[in-house]
Amino acid sequence: MRVCVLGAGVVGLATAWALGEAGCEVVIADAETKPGQGASAGNGAQLSYNFVAPFASPDTLRHLPALLLDPAAPIRIAPRFDLDFLRWNLAFLRACTGRMERETTVAQLALAALSRTELDRLEAAAGLHFYRRVAGKLVVYREANSFAAARRQAERQRKVGAEQIVLDGAACLQQEPGLRIAPGVLHGGVYTPSEELGDSAAFCEGLAAKLAQRNSISFALGSRVEPVLRGGKLVAVRANDTEIAADCFVLCLGSGSAAFARACGFRLPIQSMKGYSFTFRPRDRSAALRHSVTDADRKIVFAPLDRPDGPVIRAAGVADLVGDDRRIDPKRLDAVRRGTADALDVDLDSDPTGWAGLRPATPDSRPIVGPSPIPALFLNTGHGALGWTLACGTARLTTELLLGQEPSVRAADFAFGR
Repeated sequence: MRVCVLGAGVVGLATAWALGEAGCEVVIADAETKPGQGASAGNGAQLSYNFVAPFASPDTLRHLPALLLDPAAPIRIAPRFDLDFLRWNLAFLRACTGRMERETTVAQLALAALSRTELDRLEAAAGLHFYRRVAGKLVVYREANSFAAARRQAERQRKVGAEQIVLDGAACLQQEPGLRIAPGVLHGGVYTPSEELGDSAAFCEGLAAKLAQRNSISFALGSRVEPVLRGGKLVAVRANDTEIAADCFVLCLGSGSAAFARACGFRLPIQSMKGYSFTFRPRDRSAALRHSVTDADRKIVFAPLDRPDGPVIRAAGVADLVGDDRRIDPKRLDAVRRGTADALDVDLDSDPTGWAGLRPATPDSRPIVGPSPIPALFLNTGHGALGWTLACGTARLTTELLLGQEPSVRAADFAFGR
């Protein structure tokens, strides 16, 4: 079978690898000139297999007025009169129930467990090096209400096998000496010893090089990818002034997936969530973090990566639901910078520019995996903030569904139109 994978980010490359391992001929098409751009280039670097709770929740609903009214809130929602945006928000509100939060958490935990296994297999088979290690993850809470919600979520996740430890504020600072948060500021935290770190940009670069060595896999990069439909079926895509025909197409274009779907004649419930990041150096090795850390109320994550040229800390945060606006907002960058300076001892001048990228968010936070309404077009998109964590899992699920194999997780939980 000849398959065209649309997208050369972490999800698309992992999908191409899984399909290639299954014996498919694969061509990877993307508008970027090289793989691993977009949201894959500067994400938070955390592989959070146990922290998969959805953004849509009763707790988020309680905070929604502040998110709409406060321009400095860590999550910013810019209202606009757009039919797709209104539909997305209505679906989001319907997902903000305790039942939906529990269902999504269970589904995401199963997919994350599969993804960890698949990343283990891929890393060993391809011989990749992308600074992956088990570091443990500490999520700290400054507000009593958010910590109470986290305790409840940790208890629910423990019941389905997630290993998590609830700590008070003082114990959080003992667990992670690299934090420079004043005593008494934190109400508490949740620590998961088994969580991992890894650089998705390095993963993409290494995996793309391995894929390029295979005779059955090719790339078509640097040109906008457009659908070619005949009789309501996707028969080819146009890229680099040529038509690429295939038996099947897999949509992995991240935040660009919604536009491609519209060009095919249907709507995907995906909105772009903009995030920002810096890659700082600690002032000295003694100040470097031991674990990955999430400052939950400020929506900033810190991931210590051990690179050959010395340790760095990826600081990534804020989430702006502002449409497909790729402009970098200096005020939002500054929010991440100030939040980092408040929590860590880092050299802020070591990354003076920062980075911004768009993440494809669905209303219930689950990715969309499986057939689309268009014959020959499969979907593997909508991963939101968990693209790096779930990429290998959805690649496996996509391959199983496309080839008619028994899925490793409940496919209905991630289907289009669920």
